[in-house]
This record gives sequence, structure tokens and C-alpha cells, in this order.
Amino acid sequence: MSETPAKTCIYPGCERPAVPPNPLGGPQPSFCDLEEHNALTAHQERQRLAKVTSDQQAGRRESDG
Repeated sequence: MSETPAKTCIYPGCERPAVPPNPLGGPQPSFCDLEEHNALTAHQERQRLAKVTSDQQAGRRESDG
């Protein structure tokens, strides 16, 4: 039987392994064991990163003109 590769935390920029599945069943969690890595903070971080990227692109457009 082949072992499945470890799932990685889906928090932006996190490389830690996700928490293992509960032995009683259910899907494997998507985040690591860091308390601040959860669905809400991941969403907020993705929004922050998107804003930083769009601000950088806007800055490049202004300097090109």
C-alpha cells in the first residue's frame, strides 16, 4: 500500500504540514497547527497580498506614463 503525500497548510506562504486527520474519521484539515492559520486569517492575508500586488502594478503604470 502506498502512502499519500503529506498535505501542506493552505495559509498563504506557509510550508508546514496540515494537521493530520481525526482518527475517528472525517476529512483532513487544510491548515497547520498554528492557531493564527485558519480560514478567516487566510482570506484576510490573500486580500492583503492582492492589494499589495495591485498597488505595485499601479505604481509601475504611473511611472511608465
